[in-house]
Amino acid sequence: MYKKNININIIKVLFILMKSLIRSNIWTVFFIVFLLSLLYLYFIDFGYSQNTSTQSSKKSSETSELNLEDLFTKTSGSVVQITVVDPGTGLEQGLGSGFVFDDKGHIITNNHVASISSTFPQIIVTFLNGDTYEAKIVGKDIYSDLAVLKISNAISNDLVPLPLGNSSSLKVGQKVVAIGNPFGLSGSLTEGVVSGLGRMLPASEDFGNDRQFMAPSEARFNIPDVIQTDAAINPGNSGGPLLNLKGEVIGVNSAIFSNTGFYSGIGFAVPSDIVKKVVQSLITNGKYAHPYLGVTGVDITPNLAKLFGLKKVSGFLVTDINDASPAAKSDLRKGIISYNQFGEFIDAHGDIIVGIDGNPVRKIDDILTYLEKEKKAGESVVLSIIRDDKFINVEVKLGERPTQYTISNFNDSGGFGTTQQSKPSSNDLYSECLKTMPKRVCDLL
Repeated sequence: MYKKNININIIKVLFILMKSLIRSNIWTVFFIVFLLSLLYLYFIDFGYSQNTSTQSSKKSSETSELNLEDLFTKTSGSVVQITVVDPGTGLEQGLGSGFVFDDKGHIITNNHVASISSTFPQIIVTFLNGDTYEAKIVGKDIYSDLAVLKISNAISNDLVPLPLGNSSSLKVGQKVVAIGNPFGLSGSLTEGVVSGLGRMLPASEDFGNDRQFMAPSEARFNIPDVIQTDAAINPGNSGGPLLNLKGEVIGVNSAIFSNTGFYSGIGFAVPSDIVKKVVQSLITNGKYAHPYLGVTGVDITPNLAKLFGLKKVSGFLVTDINDASPAAKSDLRKGIISYNQFGEFIDAHGDIIVGIDGNPVRKIDDILTYLEKEKKAGESVVLSIIRDDKFINVEVKLGERPTQYTISNFNDSGGFGTTQQSKPSSNDLYSECLKTMPKRVCDLL
């Protein structure tokens, strides 16, 4: 429409000039007409070029996505099978997948694939073409379920890295492909879509090497911002790449939601944005320092919001602070929740975290995701707190998360330095009752 108006205006100018200069010098008229004609042709060409450029850009974007056959041909040679063997018995102790990270021989896989009970395991890496190498563990991180292996003296043709994509740009419904070695069947491809984003996944130490999924609320440490997919993921796929149709790794396949241990339509992958942060540190330092806050609590529920007189059901109530943690060195204050015999809230007080560095906190997931994506150990965060019906800010300098569980029960530093407290079960309440009342009274209650 813009180009059309310009063309009409130029024609009008031409007409007016020709009319006013008709009696002037013929060469002057000719010169002016010539210049205006060039200007007219320029705008036509400019508009056409813009249109052609836009169409070309769209076409280029579309053609950058590969069909499944070409995608497999391009990437499958960089996906490996990882076999973990007990050197003492020669028995296979673990089987999984991985992929080439760089031309120096580094292989990315899951921590739960590389970590087994044997102190000095033998790790065998096999490429799709049959080339086999022994690998050593360079670094591993239980809290992101990632590990880096390194193979030596590899043929350069085998070391074709897969590029890491941008997981933060993913959308639900986007097509993805998983390549790996389910049940030891090398070079297997499955396709699906991103069926969910921002999931929470228990870290591998919480439930062992079999990766049997359990609810995030039962885990002490969680991996945030996990990708959910319906691409078939089975035992042996762990550690393999989840790819977009450009052949970029947007996740590392890690677990499935299943009661049987086999694919049931829901799989999970550690997002590439976390992979980028963790892997480089594993290669350089052998570990990754996760930011650590050190608080325990519960998400605000409608009942808690009513008890506190909150207008919104939003926030995270701090009920405990781990000893010697960064939170313990700050002005944060822990509260308490009282329950009746039915496990219902009857009273509560304490600090409610409603924001972190200006970002709203609706529940614990918001804190975990922000810490992992935006902060490092040693940096500070400003927590927005509701305390005694007043809004205050509390600054906390983040520490490095402990590598071992040194605190038990609800003092565990769950999910990147925070954990969500569970409601007491009826058995817990009954046990507490017996400490202060006769058995017949507790049975009645």
